[in-house]
Amino acid sequence: MGSLVGHTVPGILAVIIGVWWTISILRRYYLCVRVCGGGGGSNEGVCVEAGTSLYRNTSSFPCPCLSRLPVEGFIKVIIVIIGVIGELTTAFENGQIVNLVNIQHLTIYTFFGVNGIMDVLCHYRVPLPPSMDYVSGGLAFTMEALVFVYHLHARTPMDVQVHMLLVYTVCGCVVAVAAESVYRSSVVVALARCYFVLLQGTWLIYVGFLLYPPAGMDKWDEHGPRNMMIVTVIFCCHNALVFLFMLMVNWAMYLLTRRLPPHALYRAIRAVHTTQQFDDLNIDVRNFIEL
Repeated sequence: MGSLVGHTVPGILAVIIGVWWTISILRRYYLCVRVCGGGGGSNEGVCVEAGTSLYRNTSSFPCPCLSRLPVEGFIKVIIVIIGVIGELTTAFENGQIVNLVNIQHLTIYTFFGVNGIMDVLCHYRVPLPPSMDYVSGGLAFTMEALVFVYHLHARTPMDVQVHMLLVYTVCGCVVAVAAESVYRSSVVVALARCYFVLLQGTWLIYVGFLLYPPAGMDKWDEHGPRNMMIVTVIFCCHNALVFLFMLMVNWAMYLLTRRLPPHALYRAIRAVHTTQQFDDLNIDVRNFIEL
């Protein structure tokens, strides 16, 4: 929806899922480093000798308290259903479509709903071609970028600029998801996905306040070249803040996993892997830990 709420709510949801992914990826990574003796202990090199890299990327992550359920997939589907209802409610008037922008938003929601369904199906090992969770995620981001490119007819120059910056960010999500589906053992490409999702979320929130300021806030001149130059600088600041935030989460996860006692490592490493991923490793993690 073309409103403050219509921009800030999806932005907040993107930030929440980006934070969740960042914490989950870094916790899994540093737990795997501990288990494999990456801290210089007597187990160092064991994972290499076993011919297995313990760390693996996944498109979604288990909830520690409900590790046997695809909670993230279910939440995605529920959010999409709520979003679809909201868009449909405001798109029609007297049985006629009065706002095609809502239909564009509805299209985006639909593809992310498919991604949530794929997360659930992959969790339960429904027979599917490999990496369909990543394929559906990449497709959803691709459709989002495409819709936003053709979302800008008859807009002001600043409106076009802020949405094109958003398109570039979404394209970064597409590239990151594609790379992650290939390089499953690279934590860097997984964090790239988090980075662009977080950036997308914070930028959506900012765009909402920029284009639809609440009462009491001054509205920017959307035709002024000076303001458009300032917006570019603000976008760069968003990049810097997201990067610094991810660094802080990295240090926090490193310290938290480092303090875990050895007897708690098996339970912790088991909780941060999906059931399918853990089983596919085909190893007993307890053999890597000095109890």
